[in-house]
Amino acid sequence: MKSFRFVFFVLIFICSLSGNPAYSQEMFGATLGNYSGVNGLQMNPSSMLSSKPYLDINLLALDVFVQNNFLYMNKYEYRFTDFFKSGTELPSHLEKYGTGLRNFYINSNKNVRNVYAQLRINGPGAMLLYGNHAFAITTGVRSVISTKNVPYEIANFTYLGLNYRLQHNINYKDNRPFKAGELTWAEIGISYAYTFHARNLEKITAGITIRRLFGYSGFYVKGNRLDYVIPNDSTISIHNFNGQFGYALPISYDNNGQWNDKLFTGGGFAGDIGITYTRLSGVYSEDYFTTLCSQQYNDYLYRLGVALIDIGAIRFNTHAEKYSIDDRSSYFDKINRFHYQSIHQLMDTVSYKFYGDSKASFRGNSFYMWLPSALSIQFDYHYFKNWYVNASLIYGFDLSPASVSRPAEIAITPRYESRGFEANLPVSLYDWNKLMIGLSLRYYYITIGTEKLGQFFRISNFTGLDLYVALHFFIDKGDCPNMRQKGCTDIDYRIKSSYR
Repeated sequence: MKSFRFVFFVLIFICSLSGNPAYSQEMFGATLGNYSGVNGLQMNPSSMLSSKPYLDINLLALDVFVQNNFLYMNKYEYRFTDFFKSGTELPSHLEKYGTGLRNFYINSNKNVRNVYAQLRINGPGAMLLYGNHAFAITTGVRSVISTKNVPYEIANFTYLGLNYRLQHNINYKDNRPFKAGELTWAEIGISYAYTFHARNLEKITAGITIRRLFGYSGFYVKGNRLDYVIPNDSTISIHNFNGQFGYALPISYDNNGQWNDKLFTGGGFAGDIGITYTRLSGVYSEDYFTTLCSQQYNDYLYRLGVALIDIGAIRFNTHAEKYSIDDRSSYFDKINRFHYQSIHQLMDTVSYKFYGDSKASFRGNSFYMWLPSALSIQFDYHYFKNWYVNASLIYGFDLSPASVSRPAEIAITPRYESRGFEANLPVSLYDWNKLMIGLSLRYYYITIGTEKLGQFFRISNFTGLDLYVALHFFIDKGDCPNMRQKGCTDIDYRIKSSYR
């Protein structure tokens, strides 16, 4: 049965719902505030010039998120703290269809199935503000898995197997485009932002980030026409299929189990670009300073930012393969007896079944894999003293069928913010249909948060998880040693300095 499931996966009968490493989607608690520093670049590169610190050094940020609308764990059958205990086993139950015990239940509705999972590690990085200019350098590792618009019956067959008899002898016709992808890469980026307008109560800044990408692995599969019947647990009759798929994986394609000796199999570039309008709470004061630490912070009433993020792709051209099936039919019988010995053997069999030629579906040794691109909009309102309210929209879009897809998310985030303490309470609508409540706390230089607070208290069935932590060091504007000794304010210091 294992061999069948891999065949089904390659034939677009796919729904990537395993417990692979995943990541938090947006880290609202660590990216929206005036002390977000380097991590704020994820939302908008022009946000650097809204920072209260003039220097921010990121040591590490780790972000884990997974969410799906197909599988779930009953809220009464688990405790989140059990996952951290030695020897803990996931709850399991017998499934009427399928084989063995199952850890998850399946949703009974007939909606399309979507999954988004990502691991993000922001490595060492730094940000420096110098008057109207801001500079940053960042490093990181990211891994993304997504499925989009996968038909419900394909997800059921993938999880339960061909012996799911309730779906036998039904002619399924899936004409809506559906896709799945995986992308893992490392990146190094440089960012620059500039205040090109500052007068009276207004300030406008623009920023850009350019990142060099190093592709570790990539996989995509996309179908837009699928007409098939499964009459029993060992037969698939495909009347028509149109789809494409490609992969660059860190294993040998001729000897399963052996690791490929290539660390990176592709490379590319990506960029973010953004602009921020700020309505100041007082008339803009020209920043005359003699030292970096004596720079002035101009407080604001509200600010509005717009950015395009993750615009780019990786070209896999080492250890990469691309295939397509172009409106072909096929008949797979005794599929449960097929045991492949390598990925190439599997691909040759699939090609032969559709074309009568084991190499006819091959399309080349390179392909482009696009990042999870999105439009990012942020509105931040300074309510009173240390209290703020933020409204943000992340709207994902695909630049190519060969991409990982980012779900939409809209959030309202009240926060309390000071130098030594910050608390965020994001209330978000994920993928336009799932309400989530989160919480993040920052104590000076360390932030811990989640966008799915309910997962800890079993408020609803377990459909995913979210957890992030950030550690960075920063120095505020106006925080000069001689200013602290003399007890003068930042503006006092600059006035005195101007007469020297």
